[in-house]
Amino acid sequence: MTFAQNITQTAQAYFAAADRHFEDEEPLLAYENIWYAASHALTAVAEQRGWPTDDDRALKTAADRLANEASDHHLRHQYAVAQQFRAKFNHGFVEPYQLADYCRLMREFVARMVALLEEDGPVVSLSAHEHAQAARVCLQTADTEFASGSATQGSATLWQAATHAITAVAVQRGWPADRLQDVKAAADRLAADTGDAAIAAGFFAAQQFQANSRHDFMEPDDIARGLPLVQAFVDRVLALLDD
Repeated sequence: MTFAQNITQTAQAYFAAADRHFEDEEPLLAYENIWYAASHALTAVAEQRGWPTDDDRALKTAADRLANEASDHHLRHQYAVAQQFRAKFNHGFVEPYQLADYCRLMREFVARMVALLEEDGPVVSLSAHEHAQAARVCLQTADTEFASGSATQGSATLWQAATHAITAVAVQRGWPADRLQDVKAAADRLAADTGDAAIAAGFFAAQQFQANSRHDFMEPDDIARGLPLVQAFVDRVLALLDD
């Protein structure tokens, strides 16, 4: 299990605990677990980059620094909401529609932190065959997630399918594939070497889905147009593998 996968699993456990507390009408305990999920993910990113994480001020600084680096004020807003969960909204009543929106923001924030961990950290060390298998599994899983209405999770899984496919070819050809930046470079190289426009178009579509996993901006029509492009991309790339 990679560091990013470990953080994802831990955050999901906190979110699951929060859901149970909401069901048991224990909102203050639910708020606490949601804060733990967000702060745990942010702390992981900060520690991976060598930033201080000793106290609340250090975490706030880390969130501001990430927002500045990405020119993303939405990230700063998400962390401000996380702090409200920690303060338990000053023990005040929160409207159900507001709470649902705030919880969604926290899941998006954690997904964004995990994406940053994956970008900064090494790609999972697997064989070309294992990456190819993972790509096919991720494609099937993404279809199921989209069908169930989980657009952000489906987008994240579809992006994983694309990166596994490219990494499979890169590993087999001896190209660098230790980091996601290497994988992106391999996709460009493969598109140039083959002259296959579908590879370039498919990887661009995959990157759009990666962004959608963070910001949930794609409409159903966008997903319907992009999904076949990524599916074709994965099929074409895996077809380039030597038997």
